[in-house]
Amino acid sequence: MASVAPTVRYLIISDDIRADETNARRLTLVGLVSSIDSAHEPPYPALHPEFCVYVQMTGYRGSGEGRIEVVHADTDRVLFRTRTRTLPLPNDPLEVVGVTFRIRGLTFEEPGLYWVQFWCHGQSIAQQPLLLR
Repeated sequence: MASVAPTVRYLIISDDIRADETNARRLTLVGLVSSIDSAHEPPYPALHPEFCVYVQMTGYRGSGEGRIEVVHADTDRVLFRTRTRTLPLPNDPLEVVGVTFRIRGLTFEEPGLYWVQFWCHGQSIAQQPLLLR
């Protein structure tokens, strides 16, 4: 495993991510997400069926492993963690690579601020806020 973590250009949360049929490097992000309003009565716990996390990175050296964690901001409790997977990181530090993670069936116990974090080489290297109302 490489010892130098990549530089994250973008960490984007969306409802869906679709690949272009003619160019696999071109993606369409559908429904950007910065907050989720619970439509349940009573509102919590609330099951969110699915969302996607897109991470675009560069500046890496060699292979690596990565995952997404969803963390409650007030308690630092990890609500969800994807499986760790091998990332498609070539040795060219100028190459730009994107990775998509699909998060399915996540139950939020309470409203508040959550962090969607990208972990690489055993450390959190990027995060975006996700507000639950």
